[in-house]
Amino acid sequence: MPIDHVLKLYSESIRSPYLHYGFWDNPEAVNTDEITLDEMVAAQERYIEHLASFIPEDVKTILDVGAGIGGNSSYLLSRGYQVEALSPDEYQEKVFAEKYNGEVKFHRTKFESFEPEKQYDLVLESESVCYIQIELGWITARKTIRDGGYLLASDYFLHHNDGSGDWHIKAAHDENNYMKIAEKYGFKLIREYDQTDNTMPTLDGTKAFLERFIYPTVEFSSNYMDKSHPFILKILKKAFGKKVGAKMKQLSLVDSDEFRKYKRYMIYLFQKVN
Repeated sequence: MPIDHVLKLYSESIRSPYLHYGFWDNPEAVNTDEITLDEMVAAQERYIEHLASFIPEDVKTILDVGAGIGGNSSYLLSRGYQVEALSPDEYQEKVFAEKYNGEVKFHRTKFESFEPEKQYDLVLESESVCYIQIELGWITARKTIRDGGYLLASDYFLHHNDGSGDWHIKAAHDENNYMKIAEKYGFKLIREYDQTDNTMPTLDGTKAFLERFIYPTVEFSSNYMDKSHPFILKILKKAFGKKVGAKMKQLSLVDSDEFRKYKRYMIYLFQKVN
């Protein structure tokens, strides 16, 4: 798989070891118009602390699926777990090699294609569930996790599909279907937590940043090009107009009201029972 340049840009601009939404303890008290980068990073640290609290006491070995740039893995290592990482992304493999110098084994593959050499106590899927095909993902989980072991999934799941084709619908697994297939492959849901409210300040803060800085900059640049270089602007619109339009539609993904309409951000802890 080629490098995910969006994730690379995110990691290098935010300068955080984490690639997830974050967790806000008191979301109703957050002023999303004034969220700072430092507060974003602190929320990301709280996220893994909160998520790790769901790890059962009998877990020692963890496979971090969709490991990003190693933030979660580092935290888990600091808590005494034996961690291996998995991702199909070349950039993430390079980051792991530089950060851990081979001390953390990295499997560069899609989870659906993973052929484990051993079984793990727990598979962690932190904001990687939506990238994994449901049926193939559970098939791989079954052979990757020991009997009695666990899969800890933390991601957004679709709870409402109105047939509109909204980007929120395209970017998430249907939670009912996900549960049915989990049961089909011998995984029992033993704990769950709805953290939708605790993640929404990240979306609201991102939206506020876009409205305050990015949109005015784009509008100014467009107006300037229209007045000073109309022919060049015409060429750019013809070459990239459709792509830009499609990307602009995706910006609904940072609208927390639209998110809630279609999705829930859930933590699910499953146990392999048969």
